[in-house]
Amino acid sequence: MGEPADVPEAGQKKKKFIMVVDGNPKDALTTSMILQNFGYSVTTVKSAEEALEFLSIAVPSLVIAEFILPGMNGIVLMDRMRRDPVVSKVPVVVQTSDPDPSGRDRCVEAGCILYLRKPVTGEDLYRAVQAIIERTPRKNVRVPTYLKASVEGTGTGAEFVTVISEQGMFVKTLHPRPLGSKHTVSFSLNKKIIWVEAMVLYAYGFGEESAKDPGMGMKFMSIEPADLALIKTYIQESFSAGTPAK
Repeated sequence: MGEPADVPEAGQKKKKFIMVVDGNPKDALTTSMILQNFGYSVTTVKSAEEALEFLSIAVPSLVIAEFILPGMNGIVLMDRMRRDPVVSKVPVVVQTSDPDPSGRDRCVEAGCILYLRKPVTGEDLYRAVQAIIERTPRKNVRVPTYLKASVEGTGTGAEFVTVISEQGMFVKTLHPRPLGSKHTVSFSLNKKIIWVEAMVLYAYGFGEESAKDPGMGMKFMSIEPADLALIKTYIQESFSAGTPAK
């Protein structure tokens, strides 16, 4: 049974590779860390020349480039990419601090698929990347985590929430419950115990799929508004984990 798009999935699927081109070290690190927090593999280069050199070796799923670059600018980079049949189909997102209002039209004409003005929020970047390179874009942002949990107060000490979104969670457990069954789940988040009523939408037993953790994807059926707000804040803070302070 396939997983619904709005409930977190466990497992270690092959990471898609994104290249970030930005001459500003702080901006490059911020974008890179946000993408890594979303589970993508990222390579960062600081100029168009370095980007082209790297593209001759490896082809990413997406290029996120600043328009203003040392030496060759982003438009020339996109033009060079379009002339190379190996990377001509790689989508390019321009993420820029360029104040010139004509920049958008110039970049779109050069072939960028999306033009974003800095600063770009983690959620906006997530949704943009999902829409461009994922076959089935996620409707809701989910983040990896590791929160001690208990299903129906089992208290086994071997159950954990390993992925969470505003809609649901993946509970790692050696004893997945039946599909469609509803359960009370508690887990600790930022020193607070959260209680939810949740329904099992999909499950993996131990050893059923070698690349996936045993456990179950669960959809929230009932949750206190204050607890949902806490989850939302936790997800937002997870976007910027490891990024430079503003």
